[in-house]
Amino acid sequence: MSNRTGGADLIGPLTSIRFFAAFAVVLYHSGAAFAAASPHIPIPLKTLLLNGYLGVTFFFVLSGFILHLTYRGRIATSKQVTRFGVARFARLYPVYLLAVLAMLPFATLKGWADVPQFLLLHWWIPNGAFGWTDWNMPTWTLSVEFFFYLCFPFLSRLAEKLGNGSLLGLTAALLVFAAVTGSSALIDNQYALFAWMKWTPVPLLRLPEFLIGMFAAELHLRGYRVRIPAWPIALLLLAGLAVATTPRIAAFATALSALLILAIAGDQHSRFARALSARWLVLLGAASYALYLMHQPVHFAVLTLLGSSKAMVALQYPILIAGSVALFLFYEEPVREWIRKRAAMKPSIGEEIAAHPV
Repeated sequence: MSNRTGGADLIGPLTSIRFFAAFAVVLYHSGAAFAAASPHIPIPLKTLLLNGYLGVTFFFVLSGFILHLTYRGRIATSKQVTRFGVARFARLYPVYLLAVLAMLPFATLKGWADVPQFLLLHWWIPNGAFGWTDWNMPTWTLSVEFFFYLCFPFLSRLAEKLGNGSLLGLTAALLVFAAVTGSSALIDNQYALFAWMKWTPVPLLRLPEFLIGMFAAELHLRGYRVRIPAWPIALLLLAGLAVATTPRIAAFATALSALLILAIAGDQHSRFARALSARWLVLLGAASYALYLMHQPVHFAVLTLLGSSKAMVALQYPILIAGSVALFLFYEEPVREWIRKRAAMKPSIGEEIAAHPV
């Protein structure tokens, strides 16, 4: 049974593809409504844009996959768990904090209710029972991921102990759960399809996506490979998301995301993987975390400073992409390395690509 991550060959394609998922979410937040109202845009393209929020589903699956691939068998002791925590903090929190503070000029302050977002707790209480705020709306995914990270040491050891049949059976059961409940599309409890879901914390409802990614990684490490090339899986995923906007399409996106990741990881030298390994695309993928978290501040700043004309709104995209690359190179990476040095840590190859949900 191998416990190798696949080394540097995995870095390029699995990093690059994050850019497309992140940009799908950006377009969903800032362009989908315009597209839906336009009579000149084909319906399949409108539907695809309206399903852009499912880029988050891809990130949750990818996060579970990469984390288990990286830390399997290496997160049992308190020292290993501490290393994991420091690595996650260094990877996520500096840009997260900047993204929250960047929305301060556009936020309505509510005193103590603003505090939980700085602790990544603001999406743990269903139905906004405590009135906690989030200045930067996309940060809800980080609150969910924080819950995943707390569970991960236990879940990773559990996945390692399960038999192949149990892994496949649980994956199927989780996909059925997502298909029935539409949980992979849920962001706010008030839009839940069933009454019991309205009072269930969102991190629990979104945990199946993370678990599916972990189980896929465990199967990959045991030598199981997806025999279908990555490109038809990617095309099928796009075609499916261009058909329907029902919440239950999210279960389809979850399944195809896992298959796509497995296909790329299983054949890292395929044409599809090599195309994703282009240096400029890898850089965009590496900057996708900053792109995802900063797209709302950039959107508000463009509207405030440049106006709301179509030309000005469209200008936000090159500004956002260029800004996210600069932020990655000159803030995210230097601060991350500074934290690691303070903690006397050297990153492994796997830790270099341990992905945010987004």
